[in-house]
Order: sequence, then structure tokens, then C-alpha cells
Amino acid sequence: MSAEDASRAAHQQRKQRSVDVLAEVSLRQAIFASTGRHLFTDMDPVVWLTGFKPMGQAGAVLDDTGDLVLFVEGAWEAARARRTVTNAEVVASAAPLEQAARRVLGRGLSQAASAGVRKLNTAEYRAITGGGAIELRPVDPETDARARLKDELEMTCYERATEIAEEGFRSLLEHLRPGMTDVEAEALIERRLRELGSDDAFVFLSASARNRAVQRPWGRLLLPGDILITELSPSVGGVFAQICRTVSIGEPSAALVTSHQLLCDALAEGIAACKPGQSVSGVVAAIDDRLIAEGYGQYCRPPYMRVRGHGMGFGSVAPGDFLSRNATVLQHGDTFVLHPNQMLPTAGYLMCGEPVRVGADRAELMSAAVAELAVVAA
Repeated sequence: MSAEDASRAAHQQRKQRSVDVLAEVSLRQAIFASTGRHLFTDMDPVVWLTGFKPMGQAGAVLDDTGDLVLFVEGAWEAARARRTVTNAEVVASAAPLEQAARRVLGRGLSQAASAGVRKLNTAEYRAITGGGAIELRPVDPETDARARLKDELEMTCYERATEIAEEGFRSLLEHLRPGMTDVEAEALIERRLRELGSDDAFVFLSASARNRAVQRPWGRLLLPGDILITELSPSVGGVFAQICRTVSIGEPSAALVTSHQLLCDALAEGIAACKPGQSVSGVVAAIDDRLIAEGYGQYCRPPYMRVRGHGMGFGSVAPGDFLSRNATVLQHGDTFVLHPNQMLPTAGYLMCGEPVRVGADRAELMSAAVAELAVVAA
């Protein structure tokens, strides 16, 4: 099967899954909304359903018969959508959300299922409900449940995004040197990710002799003795993968080597715990226990760390954030990044993280290996 045929088949299947949601909630139509304000840790039902990532407002109206119409903002967006969308009619509109509402009302319906509506502002919500004429029933959980099992297209994109992330990092190491600014370093990564085929990218990168957290670059000069930390998240076909890396500019201190290895060991414990039937909280405990054993229990909570991992992409982001209070049970096919990124009193904030897929009985590391501490000659 060609890549084009595989994409067409996957999006037809996603449409059928969405029709199944309508049957589950006993409604005849659904409106999938997108604002164009995208978060890579949040599902965008329009992107998942149609394969099109809008730059403005978009509304997709699905009938229980499988008829799907995508309303997008203007002729330029429509032309762009028609190059990729294979499972829907594409209609240019000056007011996509309002026109989506009119299509529902045109069938004489006053109720509709909805997904993505929670991200709308007041004006957008008023538009998509036809000024209050349509009662919307959110089906985000039902849609997410059907999107959670990644199809072949998503897995192919996930694998390629991982390869791009690793190649982008290797390229950074080849060019990184003292005297460069952190902004130049990030630009190197961004350019290489795009050259390799990433259609979007989220990058954090910062450096200091002792980092307190990862942040966006601001023009700091890289110097011998600095520790550079970066989080690379390229996207292929709307599917993100992420790696987290730490780089020593010049010979690393013993504290840095030991601390980074501890985080790598904690990550390995977490990966080993990622099996079907295991809870997210259980994976978090496996990571934390390794650090607690070394006396760093008080650092296994904010403000020293945020999460131990998270789902990604514009499809399902289950199982969500890896927090001790998340009781979600892992299932075969789940994908996410696992990263015990945090501050340690010995060497500051360090990063190591890898993309993971839950296999039939164990975790599958999507990257080549849990990355070692990288060193750039100074």
C-alpha cells in the first residue's frame, strides 16, 4: 500500500470511529472544532479526524451516515486543506464555526455531539451553537477513547518523528561550540528538524553553569563549564515525538556525571514498569523510588520537577501527564514521552527522556537507547 493510500485508509477509519461515537451517544450529528491555537499536549479533533491542521478556525460536521464537511477560514485555507483531506468535503467560509452550526440547524436538529469545544472562547462558543440554538453534548472522552489505539499511520509518523529528533540532536552536537549563543543553538536544531521533514516543532533549550529549569533561549553566550539542556519535539503528520537531552560544554564534573546517570537509571526503571495493566502512578513510583533510594525524595515534587512524562500529539494524548495522582491504566499501543527531568542539589536541573510505546507485554523504546550525557569539547 502506498503512503497516500495508507493515509486515506486511516482517515476513513477515523471517520468511522467517530460515527461509532454518534451511535454510542444516540445523536445524529457531531461538530468537531479547532481554533488554530494548537497545543502539542492536547488533542485537536479536527486534525485527528481529517489530517488537516488549520491555521484559523475550523469546524467539521459529521452525520451519522458518515457524511463529513470541513469548514475552514477562507479560500487559501481551503486550497491547502484540499491537498491533504481525503475523507471530507472542504468548504471555504468567512465564519467556519457559524457555518458548521447552520449545517446542523439546516437538518432541523437542536442537539449535536461536540469535541474540541472546551477550548473555544465565548464568541467562538456562541458561533458554534448558533447563538444558543444548538445544545452541544461534549464527546471528547468518547472520541479520545477511540483515538487512543494508534493506527498504523500514526505509528509510522511517530517513528519518523523520533528519528528526526535524534538526527536533529546529533546535528546540534556536530556544530555546538563555546562562544555560540543559546539562540544560535536552537536555530540550528529548528532548521535541521525542518530540513528532515518535521512539519512543526516545539523546542526548549537553555544553558547555565547550574540550571534551575529548562526555558526558551534568550541570547546567553555558551561557555566552558556550562550545562546545556534541551527538549526536542518534532512533528510528522501532526504526530509529535520528544527526546530530552543534557550536554556538558567541556569536561563534565563528577557531580554532573553521577547525577545524570542517576536520572538515566530512574528512567530505565520507569520504562521497565510501562506494561499493559500498570497504572501511570505505578510508573511514577518506579522512577521516584530510584531517586528516593539515593536520598532525593524531597526533590521528587514541585518546584524541583513537573511531571515524569506525558502524552503528545493532536490525536489522543492518553494516558495523560505522568503524575502520582494519575490512576489511568496503561494499555497496549499507548505512546508518550517518559522523562525524569528535574533539579538535583548536586548539579542543578538535568534532562533525559525518551519516546515510549507500550507493547503487548513490555515497553518499547522508540529511540535508539536511553541517551548518555553528551560532551562537547571546549
